[in-house]
Amino acid sequence: MSTEIQLFAGLTLLGIIEAKVVDASMGIIGGTLKPTSAYYTNYQPFFRTHLETPDWKGLAALELKAISPLIGEIVADGGIDIADVEGFNEVDANVCGIGFQQMKRLFPEG
Repeated sequence: MSTEIQLFAGLTLLGIIEAKVVDASMGIIGGTLKPTSAYYTNYQPFFRTHLETPDWKGLAALELKAISPLIGEIVADGGIDIADVEGFNEVDANVCGIGFQQMKRLFPEG
C-alpha cells in the first residue's frame, strides 16, 4: 500500500510522492516524485547539480519538508533525498529517519 506525501521546499510545493515503505527498520519511505511546474522551473537544476557536486548549505536552505494529509508534517531525522538524474524521466524521493510512531500512523497495516 502507498500513501500520498506532499514534498515542499519552504512554502513551495515540489510535487507528490506515492510513498511506500522502503526500509521500515531505518524509517525510510519513498517513491517517484510527480513534480510540479515550480520544481522543474526553480529546483530541478539545483538537485541535478547537487548529485554531481554536493551543496549541503544550499540543500539546508531549501527547508525541505514532507507533509502527509493523514498526520501533517513528517519528522525526517535522516533528511529528504531527491535523486533527479539527467537523461531519466523519473525523479526519486525518499523521506528518511521517520520515527516508529509516525511510521505506524502512515502505514498502519505494516
